[in-house]
Amino acid sequence: MVRSSLQISAQFLFAFRLALATKMTSSPEKYQKARDFRKRGFSYTEIAKIVGVSRGTLSNWFGKQSFSKKVRVDNEVKARRDNVKRISLLNKARDKERAKQYISAKKTASTEFKHFKSSSLFLLSLGFYGAAGDIKHATQIRFPNQRATTHKIFRKFLVEFLGAEKSKIYYKAGVTILNDGLAKQKLITWLELVGKSVHKS
Repeated sequence: MVRSSLQISAQFLFAFRLALATKMTSSPEKYQKARDFRKRGFSYTEIAKIVGVSRGTLSNWFGKQSFSKKVRVDNEVKARRDNVKRISLLNKARDKERAKQYISAKKTASTEFKHFKSSSLFLLSLGFYGAAGDIKHATQIRFPNQRATTHKIFRKFLVEFLGAEKSKIYYKAGVTILNDGLAKQKLITWLELVGKSVHKS
């Protein structure tokens, strides 16, 4: 059977590259093994560890070959896809852990309420927040008020009853802000308990 010129050219090109690789290394077996691994989708870093040649050498051998370029593109696509999956799993794990923490915070708040409800500062501050504070934001305590003395009282409440660090409490344009999801969960729980107490009485 007469071979086509295309087949002959392809075989000649492979033989030429093998001969070139042989000049570049004393072990043509390494070239062939590296080539096989590259065709199977291995990265240069992985092949370098397996075969025992540098990434630079691998790049010289296969960098301009079309099959190797395709492997690189495929690996980049796979890496991006895997990264998306990893981030998704990480977010799910964080959400699950956050949910556990919120449940724990709510239980703790219920116990603390029994001890704190006799404090005038505690009840007064809850009254302030219940009347004007932000309820919708899940992780931010946001209390707007035009009176500086009211903010001073509320900040004292944040420190003494919610354990907030003074450096984490922000005051800007008549608004006291604390970014703390667990503290917000406790505050909301206390407001609910105050409401139940009022209805009972």
